[in-house]
Amino acid sequence: MVGVNMASPPPWAATNAAGMTAALVSSYGWCPQAAGTSGAAAHAAPAVSPTVVATRFWKTIPLPSPHPVIPPGYAITGKPSYLVTAGTLAPAAFSQATAVGSLVVVAHGSYEVDWGDGTLTGPFTAEGAPYPDGNIAHTYDNVGSYTVTVTENWTATWHLGAAQGALGGLRTQAAIPAFAVRQVQAVITG
Repeated sequence: MVGVNMASPPPWAATNAAGMTAALVSSYGWCPQAAGTSGAAAHAAPAVSPTVVATRFWKTIPLPSPHPVIPPGYAITGKPSYLVTAGTLAPAAFSQATAVGSLVVVAHGSYEVDWGDGTLTGPFTAEGAPYPDGNIAHTYDNVGSYTVTVTENWTATWHLGAAQGALGGLRTQAAIPAFAVRQVQAVITG
């Protein structure tokens, strides 16, 4: 139940009480049992759909970020560089208790990689691994220093009682700044 009652209101209450009440009601709705206790409380509580509850919770979930590395810490032109994402694509389910049961959200990620040289690859639905088993690789043509950015795009399924649905639109991101790309040349001596 939400109520704003002040026996001896402070001086600021005259200007803020209406705003506080509006903010509380917009967040929690009117208490249905309070009908008749005051003019404003006579309004029926607006129903909040399970989809709205799931969407609000989805936006608060601390989704994991990737922790990219490219061993051995540099690349050689003309040779594939294997990205290790060091993240997770399927974290444990997230849950929140609600008045009508437990809301459960199961998140799934996929990776996109901006290699810093104008090449964007993905989506990848498996973790990147080092050579020789890696599935996320790129071959640089030019020597330089590049920022490699790994974006994890998130989708999810949710259920709350008999209601269920899908969510999306969130992402986490990490980068490898100043990733060096070198060139190797054979030199004949002697």
